[in-house]
Amino acid sequence: MATSKKSNNQQQQNPNERVEWGLLLKQKPREIVLSGDRIAKQIEEENGLNELLFKIKSLNFLEITDASSLTSINTNISNLNNLTNLVLEGNKLSSIPAEIGQLTKLKCLNLSRNEIEILPDKVFENLVHLQSLNLEQNQLKVLPEMSKLSSLISFKCGSNQLKCFPSTLCDKIRKNKELSAQSSIPIYENGAIHLAELDASHNQIEELPYIIERLVALKSLDLSYNQITMIPAELANCPKLKDAQLKENPIKDRRLYKLIEQCPTKKVLDYLRMNASPAKKSGKNANDDDEQKTNDDSFNDSNEKPKPEYTIRIQQNSVDKFSVLVSKLIINQRKIVACIIHQMDLSNPKVLKKILTIQTKLHQTVCDNRQKATIATHDLAKLLPPPPTYASQTSQSEKNQLPEPPTSRAIYFDGRVPTKIRLVPLGRANEMTAMELYRLLNDEADQYRKEKKRNTISGIHKYIHLLKGKQLYPVLMDYRDNVLSLPPLTNAEYSKIGANTKSMFIEVTGESIPTCRMVMNELIHSLIMATIMDDDGETSVPVFINNEMIIEPVVCELTDIAK
Repeated sequence: MATSKKSNNQQQQNPNERVEWGLLLKQKPREIVLSGDRIAKQIEEENGLNELLFKIKSLNFLEITDASSLTSINTNISNLNNLTNLVLEGNKLSSIPAEIGQLTKLKCLNLSRNEIEILPDKVFENLVHLQSLNLEQNQLKVLPEMSKLSSLISFKCGSNQLKCFPSTLCDKIRKNKELSAQSSIPIYENGAIHLAELDASHNQIEELPYIIERLVALKSLDLSYNQITMIPAELANCPKLKDAQLKENPIKDRRLYKLIEQCPTKKVLDYLRMNASPAKKSGKNANDDDEQKTNDDSFNDSNEKPKPEYTIRIQQNSVDKFSVLVSKLIINQRKIVACIIHQMDLSNPKVLKKILTIQTKLHQTVCDNRQKATIATHDLAKLLPPPPTYASQTSQSEKNQLPEPPTSRAIYFDGRVPTKIRLVPLGRANEMTAMELYRLLNDEADQYRKEKKRNTISGIHKYIHLLKGKQLYPVLMDYRDNVLSLPPLTNAEYSKIGANTKSMFIEVTGESIPTCRMVMNELIHSLIMATIMDDDGETSVPVFINNEMIIEPVVCELTDIAK
């Protein structure tokens, strides 16, 4: 069916007729609605939406629904700069163009019931008037930055594959001290300050951040059917929250679990308030002034930064930068990004176990069982040569030669013949060649297939075939030719992290640089958000020394010969 509206007159096209794009262009309609098998067939015959559609600049409402042949949207959609409502529900879209972010007048965007796996990074950056956003029933694993959606009232992202709460909705919200002083109510800025409805049910969200309290307009929250184990007391600080659906989550607090399953929202919020730690209870054992300050400053204005759980610093090392020298032999086969995380505290076995768990979960989700990307972590101290001694420096000076730099902070990403690569794979006892490991993994995958009585190998083993028939295997090595990793197959025992690791080198290799960067961002975010409790169940175990995370960028440089 196709309908169009021009001025106050509405015209309806016979659903059995083809859409006459030229006629619509002349009519300059303000509204177009396309739906069903007829438009799906026409889209298929025309190899996509007709170009004339994107010339109808009078449009402020465009709806295309249940068109099974609609798999992509032309970048020319940015020409429809008067659109306030865009509904693309129930199609077969696997992605959307970044140009949708140029539709700055949008108030409603509905992309539900598609097959979208990833959204463009900055698609929401300019949609400051967007009030309703529906991303339900897609295949999203991560969400882009959303802090600019200052007009958003309703956000639905249920029935996806999200692992993380969309915290960018609220992580930048601050009280405007100057405007608040002139008003009878607090004035907030920098985030989804008007968000009243949030539905993220039926996902895989594991943690709910304490900053959710910054959603000051939130009335309805649905986080049911996720993997949340702990509800922060700060949820009770949302002043307008009336309905919180938290059922079907593996809540560790058994009393809270029963309240969630059996009682109304008010009793759940009351329990959270009563069982908050003394520092977070609003007013108990405190005078009225302190109570007011606690309530007002639960998140501070832009001039008074709240005390963070972690301090995050970017350490730029221009003099002695760390480099990955990438061979031209391998760059077309596999890409790499890397960074170094300093100040790690892995002395508690729970921290090391958590890091490995995070890595495994990312491999299963955003990395698509290692087929799109592979993560590897290394102890930085094992990658670098020892500093030169005074004697060696003196010897070089006597020969009128320039001394070597204090540390050769470089490793090598090369392509090598698999029979020439030797390593002890992570978790194995014996040294072997890369070809021997490849064959061993294939045998193990085939054995697993037979045990499960399947015709094809399991999805968790499909990454092995990325190297099928390759003459060169990608390999990461240090200055002594010690193998560090053999992506996507394995890390080496030689450089694995342990209790004494203080600085962790992280590599992400994969099919494309954007994919590698996305995975790296997810990994760093997961490390920051990791909650690790000691055996008493009450004491938080630190991941970073002095709760300070230092990130050192690593430069990946293309070279003719890696070493």
